[in-house]
Amino acid sequence: MTAKLLKPAWFFNPYVQLGFGALLVTASELLLKKGATLTLSAVAVGGLSNTLGIPALASFWTWFGILTYLLSFASWIYVLRFVPLGIAFAVINVVHVLIPLGCLIFLHEPVSPRRWMGIALVVCGLLLMLQQVVKAEAKL
Repeated sequence: MTAKLLKPAWFFNPYVQLGFGALLVTASELLLKKGATLTLSAVAVGGLSNTLGIPALASFWTWFGILTYLLSFASWIYVLRFVPLGIAFAVINVVHVLIPLGCLIFLHEPVSPRRWMGIALVVCGLLLMLQQVVKAEAKL
């Protein structure tokens, strides 16, 4: 009984992992941006070190972003074991919706009307793709 509590089956569904991975990629990008921006404003270091972003490695946000990126990578590898790459790659593109929304909400960055139109097109494409996924899964 305790083994089931420690390892819920729903969590290891490849499509749940695909969504989880998308959320992790989104979080990692937002964290990396925050770490890079805070370090840039706090450190007035010039030269090659600053150009390469080395001072950002001093930020907790950057390291947390790297950790979430590694977790998303592990999730992606797991997904690729079960889902065809063409489907997985199409679905993971939801990050093109999540990242601008995260930038707007958490980083207070503006999103242009043209970008909103692009996001709407991505959502339409995802909905069309998900219909094919549901049909393919029903045949299995």
